[in-house]
Amino acid sequence: KGYLSGPYDSYHSIHKPGHEEWSTASFRDTTLYDQASIRRQDGSYMSGFKGVGRYLNPIYSMGEVIYRTHKILSTGVPFNSWFIDCDATGEVHDDYTPHHESNKQQNIEARLRRMAYIRDTLQMVIGSEGGNDFACGTISFAHGVDLPTFTWMDKEMKDKESPYFVGAYYSPTEGEVPSVYARQVPVKTRFYDLFLNPTYAVPLYKLVYNPVIVTANHWEWPSLKIREAVKERMLYEISYNAAPLYHLSVKEWNAHKRTIIRHVRIWSRIHEKAIRMPMTDFRYLSDDKQVQQTAFGNDLIITTNYSDKTFRYGSHEIPPRSAWIESDGKSLMYTPQD
Repeated sequence: KGYLSGPYDSYHSIHKPGHEEWSTASFRDTTLYDQASIRRQDGSYMSGFKGVGRYLNPIYSMGEVIYRTHKILSTGVPFNSWFIDCDATGEVHDDYTPHHESNKQQNIEARLRRMAYIRDTLQMVIGSEGGNDFACGTISFAHGVDLPTFTWMDKEMKDKESPYFVGAYYSPTEGEVPSVYARQVPVKTRFYDLFLNPTYAVPLYKLVYNPVIVTANHWEWPSLKIREAVKERMLYEISYNAAPLYHLSVKEWNAHKRTIIRHVRIWSRIHEKAIRMPMTDFRYLSDDKQVQQTAFGNDLIITTNYSDKTFRYGSHEIPPRSAWIESDGKSLMYTPQD
């Protein structure tokens, strides 16, 4: 049916052999932990993600990439896509390990080589986190571009007793979506203004990379995650050509299917045109910046009213939290529903 399906993979952290805390940090070649981990200039090892293990120098990862990808594909699952976490985030390092020193540029080039190998040799569509520009010639989709993760910025978002608690990374019920992805939460005003308030939104990334990369929120902050911003995120996805992001189980699908179907039907029609063209214009149409207009190519124009007041646009009135979409001489008013 045209869907991409792929595994989550990562070559970022490496854990002490026999003490791996997650599967992607386990490698067949156990000598890599001591011989290919990144060191600082003072000789100490750089701690891995969340302070566990170490960071693996990507220059020495290719043998493991070949081994792991072929092992996964040998199961017979017909994957056509591969998600390589961290490779496009831009978190690169100099390595001062004696006898195999390397710099950040070499680190980047090694990441691109392993992603390109999976793309070209295994014929996979590649995705990663962050979508940093050095990777835009290799990856086709990225999460974390349109809304980064910011859970680490406030301890209340990790406090189970707090109304801002984002949820746990596991589900006690088999087959259910972990609550960190499914639980709808409010966010504090300062985080709303920093990351969500359309008043401060400027689509710089899209103005450069729109026809190249399909982007989405960080997967810890999917489209329906923030309780008071569901409609705003739908409008953002329409006007900025950002992909909706959902974590689905039977329970989550039954709870949200009407919202998802209605939105994706409209979004898909816009995206099918917008992804083929550069974003050619962006402007504010109101002094408070709550009414914005984006253009893709020469004939797709989206005027979005994020405010709680009706906006007069030419001979049309755009209701609060709605978008007026014009393309190929036709027009459509879209008002999202949560």
